[in-house]
Amino acid sequence: MATTAKFSPLLRIILGLFLIVYALNQFFHFIPFTYGEMPENTRDFIDAVAIYLPYLYIFEIIIGLFLIFNKWVPFILIVLFPLSVSFLIFNLSDNDFSKIWTALIVAFLNIMLLLGYKEKYKPLFK
Repeated sequence: MATTAKFSPLLRIILGLFLIVYALNQFFHFIPFTYGEMPENTRDFIDAVAIYLPYLYIFEIIIGLFLIFNKWVPFILIVLFPLSVSFLIFNLSDNDFSKIWTALIVAFLNIMLLLGYKEKYKPLFK
């Protein structure tokens, strides 16, 4: 795990920038991206939660800023973990594996950073 600790600042900044750019793209659409044809249950889910998505994107921007400025990182990583898992599950349910790379990047970076900060989490499991 020495390698993870060595690259932790770089991974943290990459994850923070990735979250900020992804969330800002949802508002300003500067990177063309489409989910394409979705299964009916996925489309129904998006329609049901569409009103909350702007709040989620604002939350992602805040999380990204905390990661970039190195504030409360162990806590932020725990908060981000359920979001990255749900992002991964959503992209898996879309049945288009060519567009899952964003979710895989977020999940991979989050897990690597969680492992890098594992010493901070030991008091939680005593």
